[in-house]
Amino acid sequence: MGLCRLGKEYLKDGFLSVDNVFLKNYLPAADGTDVKVYLYGLYYATAGDEERNGIEAIAMALKLSEERVMTAFRYWHEEGLVTITKTNPVEVVYRSPKAPATKVIRLNASKYADFTEDLVRLFPERVLSENELLSYCEMLERYKIDINAMLLIAKYCIDMKAVASTPYILAVAERWAKEGLTKEPDVLQRIAEIENNGADIRQIFAALGLKSEAGLEDRQAYLKWSKEYRYDLDALLVAARACKRKGGMTRLTALIEELHNAGAHSATEVDAYLKQRESLKKLASELVKKIGAYYADLDAVIEVYLNPWLGKGFEEDALRALAEFCFVRNLRTLEAMDALVGKFYKLGYLTAASVRDYVAASVRTDDSIRAILELAGGLPVVGRADREYYRTFVEEWGFDDEAIGAAAKYCAGKPFPMANINRVLSRMKAEGVLDAEAIAKRLNESEESLIPDRRAKKPKETPYPQRTYSKEELGSVFTDISATIDTEDL
Repeated sequence: MGLCRLGKEYLKDGFLSVDNVFLKNYLPAADGTDVKVYLYGLYYATAGDEERNGIEAIAMALKLSEERVMTAFRYWHEEGLVTITKTNPVEVVYRSPKAPATKVIRLNASKYADFTEDLVRLFPERVLSENELLSYCEMLERYKIDINAMLLIAKYCIDMKAVASTPYILAVAERWAKEGLTKEPDVLQRIAEIENNGADIRQIFAALGLKSEAGLEDRQAYLKWSKEYRYDLDALLVAARACKRKGGMTRLTALIEELHNAGAHSATEVDAYLKQRESLKKLASELVKKIGAYYADLDAVIEVYLNPWLGKGFEEDALRALAEFCFVRNLRTLEAMDALVGKFYKLGYLTAASVRDYVAASVRTDDSIRAILELAGGLPVVGRADREYYRTFVEEWGFDDEAIGAAAKYCAGKPFPMANINRVLSRMKAEGVLDAEAIAKRLNESEESLIPDRRAKKPKETPYPQRTYSKEELGSVFTDISATIDTEDL
């Protein structure tokens, strides 16, 4: 049997790609070589090649020693992602990252005895469970965090939150460890930085309309904005005032990310961006109302539709005119308006004047079509097919409104007026008759109706041959029949 094979959980999932859980929770903390062995082993496990599925093949392909490959598999075994079920020959079973085996952590009890005692003293009002103590020790092992650094993190979390849970403390420790804060001096420096921004945080909370005290997450967020994103307090206060009583720190965090992505960092830039953003919101709301629709998330409307339209060069008034045109044409969604915007962009109509000229021409066209429908006795309701017929009559065949009107009068009272007008004008086009007077004369002279009567009944066809008999032939037939009847039988 080969070295690597899939466990039942992997087979049941029905796919063999690398799970996002592995990428998020396991890959960042793993050694690069261990990751290579894991992925290459997974490849062999899914390939079904028993002959090449072995320690030797993986070692040769990755240019590693067999012992190094086994060291990697033992690491993943301890992480719970694989199980080494046999040692001679070696067999490794891959487990789904969503259902890992219980992690195997071999801890030196004496090594962490002092640490656990100091940790327990930080929680005088409750007893840490064995699993909680194990979790702290695992964190030390996984990220190589100094014991004193871990104790500092735990104490600071407790001081900030009063009642800090183990998962919360471990989350903070993991976040700081990923930033490289694993030594006592580094942790002390981070705590000092957080404490030094207390006055600034209070001003931001006041601008947000919050009366609560800032927590550790809030202070860390401020540190990220000021240190990593390079925002000064004035810029942050401008952003905070825009979020006053509109979601607190959660809303401000989202706005800062938006500002950072837009490249607005100084107080002046933030203020200008927010004013433009408010203007875009008003325009988005106006356009949505004009087409007769409702969208709750105007931010999405701005991002998906409005910004691209403005980016193409459309004037705001041009978009307003297009929205009104959409309403008239019964296009009641932004998707439909987007298609119309694309059409106008190809035509080069980007200004309000050019759009309104086009719309006015379209209205005149619809008025002409209504007049034609009324002449034919139809309902004056203009549809897309009617516009296409009219475009063909005028642009392709060269008829004017008077000529089309003459054909409409001929079709009066018939169903499907535009289809019948199309049939009549097609004949006139073929005969070279194009002006209204000539069309009227030609139609009056024609003995043959150019419009088939769909309601007329066709003669019934019979499946057998028919013959017409003369009077004498019929009399002869009935005389012969009478002669054969015996009168005594009556």
